[in-house]
Amino acid sequence: MSIIICFVDGIGLTAPAAPPWTTADLPALSGLLGGPPDRDLVIERPRLLFRAIDATLGVAGLPQSGTGHTTLWTGQNAPALLGRHFPAYPAPSQRPLIAEHSLFGRLRAAGLRVALATLHREPYWELVASRQQRATAAALAAQAAGLDLPGLEAFAAGRAVPWDITGEYLRRWGALAGLPDLAPAEAGRRLASLAAEADVVHYECYLPDFVGHGRIEETAERTLELVDGLIAGVLGHLRPGDTLLVVSDHGNLEEPAHSRHTTNPVPLLLVGPAAPLAAAARDLSDVAGVILAALGA
Repeated sequence: MSIIICFVDGIGLTAPAAPPWTTADLPALSGLLGGPPDRDLVIERPRLLFRAIDATLGVAGLPQSGTGHTTLWTGQNAPALLGRHFPAYPAPSQRPLIAEHSLFGRLRAAGLRVALATLHREPYWELVASRQQRATAAALAAQAAGLDLPGLEAFAAGRAVPWDITGEYLRRWGALAGLPDLAPAEAGRRLASLAAEADVVHYECYLPDFVGHGRIEETAERTLELVDGLIAGVLGHLRPGDTLLVVSDHGNLEEPAHSRHTTNPVPLLLVGPAAPLAAAARDLSDVAGVILAALGA
């Protein structure tokens, strides 16, 4: 069994489902769920689980990526430990927490193989050292586990996917020059194919949060459609014994009338034999445990 993690930044759920969820064309998600997702939808089947989980983690204020990502990739309630939600990147004081509780480190310590699939700028750690780039929680968790971050060579070899799925927006910003567009279905196929050689495949998509904040001029509907295409690509090549896990860190895109984060719960979707193991998941801090339990780590 392998777990394919598709982390999607900045997507929350409302009740009832509302635009952009109801106005986007989402054949993959609608086919799985019977319609657009909302915060009250709960599906628990042997190979399919969907539910909304809490992103506030009992801490007042709007959930943020820094502590949300840290929580997801450590299994620790990062905002509660810090005393507040921390934006964008992990708080410097939480780097030891990430190093100690790295999900990737725990997986590798159990003898499991981890494939990181998110394309990173090169040379990433030199850029971090020179303060041209800030390290994400996933990158810090990977560093603690001794994992390399995939760059342009991995992308060209079909082993990495840009954080905007297609590479379209990165190219607008001057990155990935000369490399072809990646169709969402092909991006999903890449993730599914990596599961043949790894117990965990990890990918992060930041596009919805960038669009929600107005940093990329794109409709919320098309953004969700790109994510749906990625999911369809994974499902179209998912082996029977593998599980796709989709999760977000906080709401944003689902309320397009403003550019702020929201306190809405976020989706947790599992497709595959590990789905029943997430039945008790209620917030972001439960996700790492689901992954470890699925793999017996």
